[in-house]
Amino acid sequence: MESYDLIFDTTANSRDVSDQVVTPEQTLAPSIHLEGTPSTLAEPMRVLNDKKAVAKTSSREERNSCLKIHGIATAEKVGILKQYIVCVFQTNVLLTYRTRARKAWLAQGQNRIRNQITRVQLEDDSREVRRVRTLAVRALYALGLDYGLVRVAIQAGNRVSIIDVNPSPKLNDEMKSVFVDAVHEYISMLPRAAVNLKQVMLGADPEFMMRHSDGNLVMASKYFPKRGRVGCDAIWHGQDRAKKPLVELRPEPTTDPRELVIRLYQGLRTASHKVNEPNIEWLAGALPHHQFPLGGHIHFSGVSPNFKLLRALDHYLALPLVLVEDQRGIKRRPKYGFLGDYRLQFHGGFEYRTLPSWLISPTLCKGVLAAAQLIVARYPELTARDLHELSVQKAYYEGEKEVLRDRASRLWGELTLLPEYKTYQKFLDALSQYLFSGITWDESKDFRIYWKLPPYSRK
Repeated sequence: MESYDLIFDTTANSRDVSDQVVTPEQTLAPSIHLEGTPSTLAEPMRVLNDKKAVAKTSSREERNSCLKIHGIATAEKVGILKQYIVCVFQTNVLLTYRTRARKAWLAQGQNRIRNQITRVQLEDDSREVRRVRTLAVRALYALGLDYGLVRVAIQAGNRVSIIDVNPSPKLNDEMKSVFVDAVHEYISMLPRAAVNLKQVMLGADPEFMMRHSDGNLVMASKYFPKRGRVGCDAIWHGQDRAKKPLVELRPEPTTDPRELVIRLYQGLRTASHKVNEPNIEWLAGALPHHQFPLGGHIHFSGVSPNFKLLRALDHYLALPLVLVEDQRGIKRRPKYGFLGDYRLQFHGGFEYRTLPSWLISPTLCKGVLAAAQLIVARYPELTARDLHELSVQKAYYEGEKEVLRDRASRLWGELTLLPEYKTYQKFLDALSQYLFSGITWDESKDFRIYWKLPPYSRK
């Protein structure tokens, strides 16, 4: 697969970029390699649409196999009620078109299917359009691409699925303009992509659940309000929406991982005063109850999400955590905990949603938050591209620890070489020791004992 070389020049205008990334046939270059970038930028930052990912996408069978591993449905060009054409550059949806088939009656009495193509406004926030755009971005990410045209189908039952992903589409003038501008903006961003640790504001909303010693769920809504620093998650149990089983901690954000851990602990202390009962167990992890997967979402401000950043979090945080997860938690994926899961937030930042609840222990909590800030601040210097391999993706989703162990060790070793690692070395070294100890957490065990929360703190 041919890769187009693009000279790195932050002073270049959109026309200069267009001349280098749009082919004479008016298609988008399938792969772009940036020449002359600063030496501090690792190779993944210099490549848009890795050639191996492009080759994988060109095979329908290989593409669909990859999407299936990620839990993304695919569709053939039959049984489609409606089709969307979505132009995507990393986390940004640039353009959306909608096609609706209609019959055109001909003079001979036969009919022919024509497609009406209409532009969907960027401001359209309807549920269907949101689902389509979210799936298009997710599919592009799963395939290891940075940009492309994604065809999404609406089928019976309002099912949304992927028809096709094209990294080198034929461009109309509108498409050409938005893709060229997106590449130009990416180039302009590169010199300031890496930031100081203290520029990364951290927040979190990890979840846990409560279970009575007789095995019955204890509703969080019995003890906690919907809002507040300790509250209920929005998910409900059974038919009664007032019954909410998940507790969510919502500490005030900070640029200091140590301070965030203290605020999380204070939230746990507040919760323990309200639920100070030894016959009620507190459970964290990925899937301590088969109906309710738990998340350890981390919020970031001061940086903007892009695929390079999300892939760094997947490589250097999500993959190593597989080594210590309870085997029962694997079933959380891929519906939840899929690679690159993120959500934009009202405060202008985003939350990374792939991780399970890391409230299992203080060691895990401290290390995960410190590593997250380090990775987000310095991701342009990180080199990993392991997740371009289908076997590594499969190992993540199926929890194949032995397949990932050596890779995770190598990835963690790369983090230790960053000068900023020393800032939180105590937390990070403790997490490293835990990750590579061969131990796995037990999701059926009350995690309060590790935090020395009542009633265990009195023993």
